[in-house]
Amino acid sequence: DRYMRIPDRQFTDYFAGLIATISQFSFRVLADDRASRYRLQMAPSVADPTREPRAFIREANERMAEFLQRAELEHAVEAGAVSEHDTLAIPTVQMRQLGITQDEAHMAEFFDLVNTFARSHGCRSLMASAYFNFSDQYKRSVLDSASRWDLLVASPQANGFYTAKGISQFIPDMYSIIEHEFVRAASARARGDISIEEYARAGWTFHGKGVWCYLNQKLPQLTMIGSPNYGYRSIYRDLEAQVTVILGSAQLQTDIHQEALGLLSHSKIVSQDELQQRARGSPLWLHGLKPFIMKKM
Repeated sequence: DRYMRIPDRQFTDYFAGLIATISQFSFRVLADDRASRYRLQMAPSVADPTREPRAFIREANERMAEFLQRAELEHAVEAGAVSEHDTLAIPTVQMRQLGITQDEAHMAEFFDLVNTFARSHGCRSLMASAYFNFSDQYKRSVLDSASRWDLLVASPQANGFYTAKGISQFIPDMYSIIEHEFVRAASARARGDISIEEYARAGWTFHGKGVWCYLNQKLPQLTMIGSPNYGYRSIYRDLEAQVTVILGSAQLQTDIHQEALGLLSHSKIVSQDELQQRARGSPLWLHGLKPFIMKKM
């Protein structure tokens, strides 16, 4: 995982408010002395999602929308008050099941920006995810982009499920199948500037995620850090929070660049032939279940 310390009171107040808002429509974990177990109880002011799912979604959406609108007004930054040496941190949230698609819209704007800039000036982007299960729209955005893309993911050995038992042991094979299909798609478009690199370090698992964007420069001008893996679940199922950091200082750009180099130093580009061999070595039933499993991972 990646970590970043941002010692800013307004920024931390935002996330404290976010957690407080989410807790308003979350289950309380209560002790059940009679059975020496625990039970879940929704706040009395909110509809129980197990009984009234539509009412719950409506109420949760209203609370989140109110919080996000208030936060946008309280933390708005006027364009004239920002210099090129300032660092900006832009938080976004994704809760699609509750009708909150802030991060999804933000990512779409990011891909458009990168594509537009790359067509005129060139651009290189690094995108990392613990699991290569990018959503269809993100795959299309990368394949259609004029930017060069390096996609950093876990090797089978660095996948947290590598030593799992039962059906879970085949999860690394599933990701290899997905990687192979994407590399084939990139090859069909003659996109030699798109590569998949796998993190492999003895005794380590890889769970890093984020984006480093180099707008025709040797150092990154932007990084994204947060919880999304950029997959189907991140968009449609899970609660996600991400921060886009626009890097104003040369020192911070250097630090973020060194972070990326540190991750890449333990990775290697994986070829289409290698991925094809892995895919062929996977059980046939895994290929058949792929569309279903992809929406769960």
